[in-house]
Order: sequence, then structure tokens, then C-alpha cells
Amino acid sequence: MIKLMFVSYRKEGITHEECVKEGSSELHVSTVSKVPGLIKWQENFAHQLPHENVASVLAEMWFESAESMQAAMETPEWAAAVEDAKRFLDMEKTYAMTVDEKVFID
Repeated sequence: MIKLMFVSYRKEGITHEECVKEGSSELHVSTVSKVPGLIKWQENFAHQLPHENVASVLAEMWFESAESMQAAMETPEWAAAVEDAKRFLDMEKTYAMTVDEKVFID
């Protein structure tokens, strides 16, 4: 299993609340849900922003393997999800990384 995390910044001119609303909208959820090979997806929305330059959303996506993740990123469904995210996210600031998850208390 591989986990891809996005550190997502809202687009200029959009409030944090608007970003959260769009990120959890039926349009965005239904678009991302179509990405092939996506096993689990969750979004973590900041309660309050300590300052204006902090990320609004931390997204987590799980795939079976690095190969299945890479294959998913080459699909029209992935491209559609990215295109939809451009409505409310600053794609120049937003970045992704794969991570190893270690649970210390469960």
C-alpha cells in the first residue's frame, strides 16, 4: 500500500470556508471518486488558519502500490480531478508527496 498526501493551498480570492465547501462538494467528490485504483481518500480541513499563508487542506489518497498510483495519475479521470481542483486550489503552491504511515497510538 502507498499513501499520497497533498498539502493544498486555496486559490487567491477564495476564502478558507469557500475552499472547504468546494473541496467537499458533490462535484469534486464524484470526480475524484472515479480515479481508478484509488482505495481510500480522505480530506483534513483546517479548523482555523493561524495566518493567511497556511494550507487549507491535507488530503490523503491510498493506492495498492506505487505502480497503481502512477497508472492512476496517467488517466483521464485523474486529469479531470486535477482540473476540477483548479477551481479552488492554488496549484502553484499545492504539492504532493508519498509517505510512510506509522501509527503509534490506535
